[in-house]
Amino acid sequence: MIEWKAAVTVFEIRQCSNPDCGLRIPIDPEVHKGEYCPLCGAPMACAVPAYINYRPAHQPGSAENGLVVVLDNIRSGHNVGSIFRTADGVGVRHIHLSGLTPRPDKNTDISKTALGAEETIPWSYHPDATVLAQNLREKGVQLLALESTQESIALFDYKVEQTAGKVYALVVGNERAGVDPGLIKLSDAVIHLPMVGEKSSFNVSVAFGIAAYWLSHKMMVSK
Repeated sequence: MIEWKAAVTVFEIRQCSNPDCGLRIPIDPEVHKGEYCPLCGAPMACAVPAYINYRPAHQPGSAENGLVVVLDNIRSGHNVGSIFRTADGVGVRHIHLSGLTPRPDKNTDISKTALGAEETIPWSYHPDATVLAQNLREKGVQLLALESTQESIALFDYKVEQTAGKVYALVVGNERAGVDPGLIKLSDAVIHLPMVGEKSSFNVSVAFGIAAYWLSHKMMVSK
């Protein structure tokens, strides 16, 4: 059974009194008065009184499986921060930063999107991701490169091994150049996200979130 916890912030819903506008928005009454509509300037009325958001309480991940992450040459500190926040939510054990990937202790942009997750997830830095990948392989870690190639497997077709203590490393590469071919060669499998629209890829932090959440779920239920 899922345990729930209350969020710290209390919100109200305010609605514009101008029938030609009708804007309906949430406000934090401790920060904003919400007296006037930000679009048309008409008075705002309280549509829903103070309420509290509830979120799932912390649920430890599976002790029998694990997920670590390799971020190689990610350019944007905002993307790295977003990945840290998602990684915290799915129970990632460790984030390995490599190449030119920004580091939390040297780039303040990370904290803007990580919202403290950079302090809850262990991380380390490695100048050469291929050396790191080889070391992980020698420790029995299975490397999964998130990239589209002629031989890559759709994420949802990848079979997670039901082996106690198995650790996977999800490898994510540069926003434009993709995963280093040297890392592709060292990976046990290359997985891609099936696309439907005209664009050929997702933002790197979004792609990571989809893959990490799916893999984490499969690891937790595959005991």
